[in-house]
Amino acid sequence: MRKTSEELQAIKKKHGVSRLWSWSRINCYSTSPYEYFLRYILHKEEDRANSVYAPAGGLAHDILQRFYEGKTPYEKMIDEFEDGWLVLELADLKFDRSSEERNAIIKEKYVFGLKHFFRHHVPLKCKTAVEKFLLIKIGKNVFQGYTDCVFKDSDEVYNIIDFKTSSIYKGSKLENEKWQLVLYALGLSQMGVPLEKIKIGWNFLKYCNVAITQANGKTTTRQIERCKIGESLRANCMMWLKKLGFENEVDEYIDLLIQTNDVDGLPEEVRDKYAFDDCYVYIELNDDVINELRVKIIDLISEINQKEKLYDKELDESIFMDDECNVEKDSYYFSNLCGYSPKLHKPWGKYIDAFNNKNRPVALGSDANESSESDNSDNLSWLDEI
Repeated sequence: MRKTSEELQAIKKKHGVSRLWSWSRINCYSTSPYEYFLRYILHKEEDRANSVYAPAGGLAHDILQRFYEGKTPYEKMIDEFEDGWLVLELADLKFDRSSEERNAIIKEKYVFGLKHFFRHHVPLKCKTAVEKFLLIKIGKNVFQGYTDCVFKDSDEVYNIIDFKTSSIYKGSKLENEKWQLVLYALGLSQMGVPLEKIKIGWNFLKYCNVAITQANGKTTTRQIERCKIGESLRANCMMWLKKLGFENEVDEYIDLLIQTNDVDGLPEEVRDKYAFDDCYVYIELNDDVINELRVKIIDLISEINQKEKLYDKELDESIFMDDECNVEKDSYYFSNLCGYSPKLHKPWGKYIDAFNNKNRPVALGSDANESSESDNSDNLSWLDEI
């Protein structure tokens, strides 16, 4: 259960701070200082609330939370998703605001992926804790956060898992997106859990890990988008159908595999060649990563505080103006996810105007003040339950 405003005020008083930071606040500034300015300084309401990504992700999170709290039976998750998705459909929310054709293509893949997940999710067999509150201290700053899922595996290691409905992270994207989980790992370590007993990672709901048996009997594991299972397994499946005596029915079975993106319609002997699991992606966690987080957070908060003080003195919004190169780099975000229109988000509006004037399309494209003991004692009880 989320903390009330009164409870948060009491936490601030206890720790002697005027503000509880959150990763979403820090991340907002990192993505767009001007969006931070609109949201947290001017407290402007969003004027473009037709993006589907946040409510769709929230729907998936809520269903998983109810399932792991024992409130929703496994077989009812798909019903809850379909009912919730119908509400989002009626609201006419968009994946792509600029093209109905692209929006339809993205929606079809997204919805199929999540429906497939809720029909085939591999439940965690250990006790889990979902939506649990964490306090994290970095220097003189106090952060609040809520974990999607924490469970203790057979090696007595605490796994902090974030459920993601986005595309899978790879390369630099993975590195850039890991910091919220690192922050939560720091919070768990400040509650007394040794760092070596913590793992962090994501479960990418639109993907699955598939262990595929090769002709030589060895298995390889691939991360496959759920809407592309049929095409991805086509060649291997065709080989097994022929090897196992289904030569005359190969075309029929392959067509079914492609149409359904599911191996359930294949002969049992062929189905047994594939083992499916959810798509977990883990990130390296060590003292160096934690220290890098500390430096990153302290530098960002220092920069934000300096800009806020300067704005209070000069009332000059240009202090928070986005860099033009960053606006171009994140143009897909501003086009399809940002809740502020170009009218309110001036750097984004300026970018659009510049392209329109050129008749070009917009591209879519360790700290002494930290404590690991009594400061977080009121945070610890749920850990004993998993």
